[in-house]
Amino acid sequence: MRLYVCGSFRFMQQINELEQKLEKENIDLEIPNIKQNHGILNCLEKIDDADVVYVVNPDGYVGKSVCVDMGYAYAKGKPIYVMHSIDDPLLMKMVKRVLSFEELTNFLKRSKTFDK
Repeated sequence: MRLYVCGSFRFMQQINELEQKLEKENIDLEIPNIKQNHGILNCLEKIDDADVVYVVNPDGYVGKSVCVDMGYAYAKGKPIYVMHSIDDPLLMKMVKRVLSFEELTNFLKRSKTFDK
């Protein structure tokens, strides 16, 4: 089982913190690499390789690129979890559940596979 963590680059500190926590729990994950200049195509490839997508979105913020990530993941049948609820009801229809970092970690530790 592989997790792809995405979010606005303005939240890279939180994404990196989550990466460290999940790696300590031996959870297989990928995060965006801001040093690569393949942009959205690299993110879409990581979504293809993932079983589930988690969106780091403090205060519910998702930018245009994250909306593309979510739409692509949804179209591919990947379960999408978010850190905070999103004000846009159409985006929230794609979301399986809102999970804090701690809830996500506990959920992943309990789950061997995700309920798609």
